[in-house]
Amino acid sequence: MHRNLWVLCLLLSPLTGAQRTEVVGYLPHYRVDSLNALPYDSLTDVIFFSVEPKVDGSIDSSDAKPAILKKLRAMTTPKGVKLHLCVGGWRKSKGFSKMAANLSTRTAFVRNLTAFLKTHQLDGADLDWEHPRSKSETVSFQKLIIELKTVFRPHDLELTVTVAGWGTYLHPETVSFVDRIQIMAYDQGTPHASFEDAVKAIETWRLQGVPTEKLILGLPLYGRNRERVARSYARIIEEFDPPPSSDEAGGFHFNGIDTLTRKIRFVRKKGLAGVMFWELGQDAKGKNSVVRTLPLREDFSENEKEKGNSR
Repeated sequence: MHRNLWVLCLLLSPLTGAQRTEVVGYLPHYRVDSLNALPYDSLTDVIFFSVEPKVDGSIDSSDAKPAILKKLRAMTTPKGVKLHLCVGGWRKSKGFSKMAANLSTRTAFVRNLTAFLKTHQLDGADLDWEHPRSKSETVSFQKLIIELKTVFRPHDLELTVTVAGWGTYLHPETVSFVDRIQIMAYDQGTPHASFEDAVKAIETWRLQGVPTEKLILGLPLYGRNRERVARSYARIIEEFDPPPSSDEAGGFHFNGIDTLTRKIRFVRKKGLAGVMFWELGQDAKGKNSVVRTLPLREDFSENEKEKGNSR
């Protein structure tokens, strides 16, 4: 399978142009044993997953150990890789609704999060509220984003928002307060991360007024079967050694090399900001590593962007 990774290398080889390809990888707290072996040379950003917002505006940072963040900072800084903190995520979003609904608790949250980022010398925060469901929650989300970024700006802190592919919970007037919007174009039925679903997810958010240059396409480093059981990309490669044209092995649907190639071409042609991987600990090792093998940090070609946007 590794023989075909050169195709992806060719697609993202060094080109002239001003827009940097953002290559973002999540590192969950339960993957810190792989911290020393992460492909930092292939990344622009690492997002540590995660802390949990509490209803009173405080933050449960029990999974974000200071020693781990310090070590991550020491690993990322020499490589020019930015380090962000994820707030929320699946099963860690319960506190968002009540906290964001009240001005006093939002203010406390903004203050606490800003202090945490500065204390640990992080570059920004990633809001991953899964998910605002009601109109009132969506309105609260806009207020939270605006208030966060307003406080972040003097400190040069970045704010990203990670959203579902089907989401409709970010208003056009809020977009200017967000540096990047990451689309979780996976876990969308069976197969759970098809090329067609990725295109649909990007279009859904583009039609809501999000500029293409702020959109990041999420790519899964795992597969799922019809029973929703997940299996890492590394394990799928080890157990089944699927050909590059395959997106299914052993009943698990995943993104093979050919599908990744199509998605990367799509990202280039549409002038998107880049790609995001969930999550780094599930990638294969060595020559079969998707993230490590691809020179994804190179600039996009202005000519490629123009061609893509004209279609």
